[in-house]
Amino acid sequence: MSGILIDIYIKFSLVIALIDIILAVKSTKKNRTTGRFLGYACAGAALVTVSYLISILTGHYLWMSVMSSIYFINIDLTLINLLIFTVYFTKRSFARADKIFIGLTMAYTLFEIVVFAINPFKEIAIHYIPRDTMIARYRYEMMPLYWMHLIFTYLMVASVLVLLIVKICRIPREYKAQYHYVILGILAIVAVNGIFLFWSDLSAYSYLDYSICGYSLTAFMLYWSCFDYSTHGMLNRLKTSIFENIGQGIVLFDYDDNLILHNQRADFLLGGIQPEECSVLEDFLVRYGLSFDPDAEHDNLSLQCYIKNGEEDRPLRCDIRRLKNKKEQLVGQLFVFSDALLETDLLTGFQNWESFRQLFKEDKKYITRPMAVAICDINSLSIINRTQGNYAGDQQIRMLADTMRQYFPKQTYYVRGPEANLIALCSCRETNMQEYMTQVAEHFDGDLQYAFSATTREIPDVLQAIEVAFQSLRTKKLLDRKSVHSEMLTSLIRALKECDGDTEHHVRRTQLMGAKLGMRIHLTDIQQSRLSLLCLLHDIGKIGIPLEILNKPGKLSDEEWHMLQSHTRKGYEIANSNTELQGIAGEILHHHERWDGHGYPDGLSGKDIPLLSRIIAVVDAYDAMTNDRSYRAALSVSKVEEELRRGAGSQFDPYIVSEFIKMINEDSSGTKKDKKKHTNGIKNIITGNTTTYSESTDSGKTAADSHIHLVPYSRYILDDSMRIVFADENFEKLTGYTQEDIHENRIIQADLVPMEYRTEYLCQTNANLAKNPLLFQEHPLLRKDGYTIQVFCFGRMYYDSAVRAQRSEIIITEK
Repeated sequence: MSGILIDIYIKFSLVIALIDIILAVKSTKKNRTTGRFLGYACAGAALVTVSYLISILTGHYLWMSVMSSIYFINIDLTLINLLIFTVYFTKRSFARADKIFIGLTMAYTLFEIVVFAINPFKEIAIHYIPRDTMIARYRYEMMPLYWMHLIFTYLMVASVLVLLIVKICRIPREYKAQYHYVILGILAIVAVNGIFLFWSDLSAYSYLDYSICGYSLTAFMLYWSCFDYSTHGMLNRLKTSIFENIGQGIVLFDYDDNLILHNQRADFLLGGIQPEECSVLEDFLVRYGLSFDPDAEHDNLSLQCYIKNGEEDRPLRCDIRRLKNKKEQLVGQLFVFSDALLETDLLTGFQNWESFRQLFKEDKKYITRPMAVAICDINSLSIINRTQGNYAGDQQIRMLADTMRQYFPKQTYYVRGPEANLIALCSCRETNMQEYMTQVAEHFDGDLQYAFSATTREIPDVLQAIEVAFQSLRTKKLLDRKSVHSEMLTSLIRALKECDGDTEHHVRRTQLMGAKLGMRIHLTDIQQSRLSLLCLLHDIGKIGIPLEILNKPGKLSDEEWHMLQSHTRKGYEIANSNTELQGIAGEILHHHERWDGHGYPDGLSGKDIPLLSRIIAVVDAYDAMTNDRSYRAALSVSKVEEELRRGAGSQFDPYIVSEFIKMINEDSSGTKKDKKKHTNGIKNIITGNTTTYSESTDSGKTAADSHIHLVPYSRYILDDSMRIVFADENFEKLTGYTQEDIHENRIIQADLVPMEYRTEYLCQTNANLAKNPLLFQEHPLLRKDGYTIQVFCFGRMYYDSAVRAQRSEIIITEK
């Protein structure tokens, strides 16, 4: 019998060692600190098992004593790793006291390694006494150093247990089992090990340390508790709590339409479910008035229902899910009930966007037609939240909601849209909606952006009308320099400006004229938004045209003309590659088509040409003719009007030309001479042109006698690292820095600002440049000699095509 037991013990020990090795590998692969130290502990347990097994099988004293020493040393190492693992497992990090305690245990372990390394050759810890047995041929006679080893190991085990017990006392009941299993496993091992050491029976059963067999089981329990309990054991314990505490009513029927279970929330929402009345699905549907076909093919369905609550009907939403297994067999039907009152946004009182969309999809008659839609958005709301806190942003949203309620009709339907947008739906025309929004914008104490749309024959769906309004809003935010969304557009304009110095002023002028013309011919809001964007980017393809062709003063060759015409195709490709610009890609492509079909690139004619392309063709032509170009001087307004009339019906849409000329004449006043003077005056204001005066005027006055004086200034250039790469001859007079300083010392812009003002200067400058590429400000300037002067500073950022890098031009003058 003893021989059979020994064979079983040996085989079982080898299996345990193999399991420990597998757990060690799996733990270290978890790529966590806890996994690494658990892996070390499991590897140590495997070595303990193997070394102990060899020590009890061999009859050779030296082999037995060496293996026993390895066995005792690995117990210490295993327990240290187990202790470190437990600290991370229960506390997630080491406190100062934890680090000190671990350091002391490691120091003592080094001492024991020395002791047990000596013991096989000089018995200073354990005296091995031979005995006549089949296995474990030596018994232990424990000496003081071994007793110290026992006390040390039990102290570490006690430390592990204390950490686990403290953790148990601090966590909810549902999570305690995760640590109970580990504690019970450790206590079992300690108890078995104590019996082995102190049981005096000489039978074969007492020769074997059965606690070794428990190491693998404990390692497995540690691994499971650490890595698998949260996804398996905990959920099994929490499923009842989750089911009962969920905020929705749950009713479940099996595959045969029998009622299986329902939670307390379902009882509350449905007024108390009586199992005898709703034991089968058909009775349940009749009882609560749910028009649902159980045999329908739809796996998911949402319904509206009303439950009698006293004298009022309680609105509920019912989501039905057909549950199927992997073989697509029906295993049950789940009913989830939600209180419709909970679908209201608590901040604004508006209906939540998702619930509104679902409601409209369920019953499109819920929203009457025709319907106008307005969408409001607060500019830079994310910046307000980031700098002033979410409370300030919430206050802005709440104020906007209150303002909308005040100035929209009472029958307006409000929805809290995605991304903090607020939506108003009203049974009126788009023009009425614009009037309401104008009042809201005037009385709202904040920076507001809005767009509107309406249902039409082309857009019969309210959700489609909302999407159109969203597109218009996104376009307006691109055009709004105050919006963070405009950075991409600003970058494109800067790139285009490098191709044509007058680009920025040209597109701003066409924007103003295009907006007036669009209102005159009653464009919709989204058409107006896209027209404004088109005015900015219709020539964006010119960034792909060589500068020598764009700025050539003489006549272009056929090859050059063909290259210039390609800018429409290049512009289309640029716009079509960006989601925000795809809406105007086609208009950019066709803005040089002619009404008679002789334009480019596709030779479209008449109303086949997109409407916005026809509008920009007229506006662009007018602005080009009334302003100077590299190949000719500006024409008078009267001459330009004559040219437009001549091109109506051949080059331009005759209706657009007629309305545009009427608009120009209505906006202008006085004689034709006055018109030209007025136009050129506006041109000078927009372009920023200034008159250059010589030292003497026509009247013979000198500069000293005149009220106009030259102001000394200095101009210098910064690279993209804000280092000065060029400065004019006046730079040394104002700052004291020479050309040699610039080329050798590599001065940066911050060097010109006193240290005490530097942080404020950098923050203010970056904030201003984020809003506008042009900067004008006053700041202290630190000269080379240490003196501080006050200067006015004008700066602009631009792209230098010669070096293909960003540059900043700065002009300073002493105050």
